[in-house]
Amino acid sequence: MPGSGTLLSARTQGWLLAAVTLVVLPHLPRLPWWITLLAVGVGLFKLLLLRRSRRQPPRLLLALLTLAAAAVVFFSFGTLLGKQAGVALLIVMLALKLLELHTARDARLLVYLGYFVVITNFLFTQTIPIALYMFVATVIITAALSTITHSSEERPVGNHLRLAAVLLAQALPIMLVLFVFFPRVAGPLWGLPKDAYAGMTGLGDSMTPGAISSLAQSGATAFRVEFFGPAPEPALRYWRGPVLWHTDGRTWSPGRIASYSRKLPETVQNRGEAVRYAVTLEGHDKPWLLALDLPAQISRRALYTVDFQWLSYRPVRERIRYEATSWPRYHTGPLDPQLRKAALQLPQQVSPRVQALARDWRARTDSDRGVVQQALDHFHTQPFVYTLQPPLLGEDPVDDFLFGTRRGFCEHYAAAFVVLMRSAGIPARVVTGYQGGEYNPVGDYWLVRQADAHAWAEVWLPDDGWLRVDPTAAVAPERIEHALDLDLQAAGAPARFRLAESGLLVRGWRRLQFAADAVNNHWNQWVLAYGPQRQLELLAALGFKQPSWREMALTLLLLTGTCLLGIALWMLLRIPRPSDPVVQAWQRFCQRLERLGVRRAPSEGPLDLAMRATAAHPELAPQVRTITDLYIRLRYGRSLQDSREVQQLQQRVRHFPQRAG
Repeated sequence: MPGSGTLLSARTQGWLLAAVTLVVLPHLPRLPWWITLLAVGVGLFKLLLLRRSRRQPPRLLLALLTLAAAAVVFFSFGTLLGKQAGVALLIVMLALKLLELHTARDARLLVYLGYFVVITNFLFTQTIPIALYMFVATVIITAALSTITHSSEERPVGNHLRLAAVLLAQALPIMLVLFVFFPRVAGPLWGLPKDAYAGMTGLGDSMTPGAISSLAQSGATAFRVEFFGPAPEPALRYWRGPVLWHTDGRTWSPGRIASYSRKLPETVQNRGEAVRYAVTLEGHDKPWLLALDLPAQISRRALYTVDFQWLSYRPVRERIRYEATSWPRYHTGPLDPQLRKAALQLPQQVSPRVQALARDWRARTDSDRGVVQQALDHFHTQPFVYTLQPPLLGEDPVDDFLFGTRRGFCEHYAAAFVVLMRSAGIPARVVTGYQGGEYNPVGDYWLVRQADAHAWAEVWLPDDGWLRVDPTAAVAPERIEHALDLDLQAAGAPARFRLAESGLLVRGWRRLQFAADAVNNHWNQWVLAYGPQRQLELLAALGFKQPSWREMALTLLLLTGTCLLGIALWMLLRIPRPSDPVVQAWQRFCQRLERLGVRRAPSEGPLDLAMRATAAHPELAPQVRTITDLYIRLRYGRSLQDSREVQQLQQRVRHFPQRAG
């Protein structure tokens, strides 16, 4: 093994450059431009130095560059800690370390940093492609470590790659055992910096014109749902999220409604068949747990609000899975006076035209339900347009939308409808969440994307309690049945929907997308979301019924030991054993001499060994000389081996004494 001060060959440095490039490559698009430029420039400069056999830059210059780069990272991010800044600093250090790569010690430090950077890639994405890519990068890094340990000039490239692959393959069984049986705890073992969750998308805790339409232009997955039975019809697939009570005329927020419990109020009555399902929710850095309207039970410890929403005790920052039961048809019972007051709150100034429209509807009927129907008829008969890219609104968004642009997304219709209802004296509120979802026939589950984000209204009627009313359906009923087509939207134009697909190529492409998402879903369920609940389910399937920590620890030790023993036996069986009977006889003879105190040196020939053996044991000199002469004649003679002489050698070795005296 080369010492720490051993100089590295150009070939070994080329290996290390290739390994570092593979590890850093996925980070480059997400880094600031100057770090990307620095990393690429350093890599090309290092390659130039290797090709021209130039000396490395002075260490003083490298130290100054390191300090300057660290200072620029600090001023770019305002810190040297956190996900973004920490990874940027690490890549800068890794790139500059390439320039001082000179000895085996530098190379080993570079390799260890490379292993660490492999892990940092999973802070940004944990998909199957990036996992496979990082596995290949790990093989290359390990092969680079092999070139440091063994002279790369003596071994071909394939040998280093083969050794790295074998090492990782030997570690794979132990990794699987630890993954499956190591006791899982609820939540992470350590906390991540706040910026680790900066890229998460999802519903916010407030709503302004354009908020949901911006979110709905994302095709990212919000959650996946598996129904334990038939799925509800599209008109009932409303996934309840934040409920908004207070408005200042432009922004809607939950207000000061802060009453919690851990179960559905007894006043709520089920008026249909309950629906059971399992949700795999993506991290969104908010506490709400999306559930089918109206959620009744959930398998996680959570708080239940007075407006029928499940809230996690902590923000959902990682993918989680839970089972829930909902009542698609329900009656919520009487309305608390405090909630009635909140549900009638209006901005300080409501435009006269909005108030006049609400009074006109109220004058036409004494029934609250009649007012609601007139509002829906108004949206349906007047030239309103449902568009994903509505025009900007003025200082009074509701008035400007109702009597001006008349083009809006779901949040415009929900907000305007609730203001109109409250102006008519009907308790109402805005509910945000998701509507619909797309069925994946390959995985047999429903996929709900951010593009399915939606806002609707709820009004309180004496005979029905809280009743869901979706004014968007009065303008664009296709929204309830079909998902938005994100590729066919134009500013101000009516929204386009993904209708029935025709054509063999289109159907084939969609089938391929469903298959890829199904594979990704299994990866999410059994790898990324493998927590305490999933572990218990898998262990139960393997025959472990509610195992204790002691049982799991013993099982873990037993299986790990078995894996290590199996690897050791496999390595022993692969040790090449001599097949030549002459060589085998000579090795047995050497073993017997060793028991007599005469140990053969690795480079010692048979004649020298025989001389030492006869000097140590003169009484055995004739036997030693006979065996040695036979071995030399059979092993190094020019003629073919005589089978009788081979048998004679084996017989004399067999009768050679194994101990003195």
